[in-house]
Amino acid sequence: MRRLLQTVLWVLLSAQLGILSLADQNLTNFTCIGQSCYLGVWNSKRYKKAERQCTELGGNLMAVRSSVEAEVIEMLMGKLGDKVASVWIGLELRGQCTDISLPLRGFQWVTGESNTNYSNWKSNERKCGNLCVVVHKDLSWEEAVCDSKTDGYLCEIPYSASCQPIYFPQGLDVTYETPLGMAGPGITFLPPGTKAVIPSAHLSLVCEDQGDGEMKWTSEDYGAWNCMIENGGCSFICNGDTEGSRCECGPNTNLSDDGRSCMPLPSSLQCIPDQSTGTCVCAEGFALAEDGMTCQDIDDCSLIPDLCDQVCTNTDGSFMCTCLPGFVMVDGLCEDINECDIPTTICEYDCENFPGGFSCVCGEGYIIDEKNPSRCKQFCNTTTCPAFCNDNFVDQCNCPDGYVLDTDEELKFVCRDIDECENGFCKDLCHNLPGSYACYCPEGFILEKDNSCTPAEGSGEDLTTSIPPFKPTPPGDDNSFQQPIMAFGICVGILSILIVLIALICCLVRKHHMDQVALDYKNPEKDVVLQQVKTTSSMKL
Repeated sequence: MRRLLQTVLWVLLSAQLGILSLADQNLTNFTCIGQSCYLGVWNSKRYKKAERQCTELGGNLMAVRSSVEAEVIEMLMGKLGDKVASVWIGLELRGQCTDISLPLRGFQWVTGESNTNYSNWKSNERKCGNLCVVVHKDLSWEEAVCDSKTDGYLCEIPYSASCQPIYFPQGLDVTYETPLGMAGPGITFLPPGTKAVIPSAHLSLVCEDQGDGEMKWTSEDYGAWNCMIENGGCSFICNGDTEGSRCECGPNTNLSDDGRSCMPLPSSLQCIPDQSTGTCVCAEGFALAEDGMTCQDIDDCSLIPDLCDQVCTNTDGSFMCTCLPGFVMVDGLCEDINECDIPTTICEYDCENFPGGFSCVCGEGYIIDEKNPSRCKQFCNTTTCPAFCNDNFVDQCNCPDGYVLDTDEELKFVCRDIDECENGFCKDLCHNLPGSYACYCPEGFILEKDNSCTPAEGSGEDLTTSIPPFKPTPPGDDNSFQQPIMAFGICVGILSILIVLIALICCLVRKHHMDQVALDYKNPEKDVVLQQVKTTSSMKL
């Protein structure tokens, strides 16, 4: 069964690749199986750049969840001989280190999933770091640093449906051009965006989704084309004569704006013949059109500007009055809703009503939390601010996000800005801000989600010193961890200072006491008896 499937895949791939008309066939190969196309790009790229290019094509880096997809890789890489040794697939490490007990070792597909029925790791070595996955020519998987370059990458582009090949009379030739770059007359998988060029009919068609999941050949030009080709694009009847082709619709239907599809007339637009006069009569809210056979709606809102208090919406044969958000209809008039009086309106500090809405307000030293507008958060826009302390417990103080608790020269609690740039929050360039920071890149580089910089397409990799605009980055949760540590450090520091002061005072008191004893001993009022002491040598003399 495996051999048979592999043979079928080889045949499909050979048929598809045999009609490629790319600028450089050694750089790109692909095949389509089921509702997905797999594209191999043999161009050295870093992981993030490869991922972006697959996204621009409408897909993602390839997910290899089964042996069938592994065989697709084998066929794509096998066409190039020894030119390609390894390529990126769509696996990224979400943690810090790999877990060899798991099928994907802690990696996830770029789509966020981690399910698989297949894996083929090259070794059982545990690795750590910013890792992605490459596939070698022997189909083995290996962890690689995401910033490194490989020989290429594999994209997977899914399609929900495709157009059917065009059937046309003999003597007409058609060439298909798919969005992936494949061109030729015998292509059978025609995804959305495929062009069909028929030179002898001076016709170019495009495969498009009609909005209901159905794929259909269409044209940017108005009206029908040659009726012998796809019924001229008409949804009902294509009528061709010496003057050209045109679409016709059935009873109670009209041509739509493209001149090919038919739209049913609403029942209200169909006039009813009057038996006595023989003329058409329209329902209330409609008037007879110029053709004398159909009815058209009367726009009441345009005829009477002040028909509604606030908003007038015209409907078929009538109109509807509504109110703006924050207002309610009372006896045909719109009255403001006082949201502050509604029990379900929850403002942490205070509520302020205004016509059509309300807003929560905060006390001094606080601002509205942009993530939760009903709550307030501490605010400081300088590098140092007074701490927010409990009046009953002066040692219970808090600081806004991005600040740490400290004491000033007067031993009062203050909040000092955390310099996130010194803590390595950014992987490249960093600018510290009060309560926040901003990561940015040199000119010609792009800031990634992990705050690293990668070269922009076509910009080269020469660093420059110009600083582009940047916006503040929230400090994250590190402040909540640092504040207790800093508070503990402050307490230890104060206790150490007190111990040193006590020791110093004890030394001074002891020294003063010793000096007083010395003075008392040398007092002239005391009788001191001096006696000459002779050494042995002096005695001999």
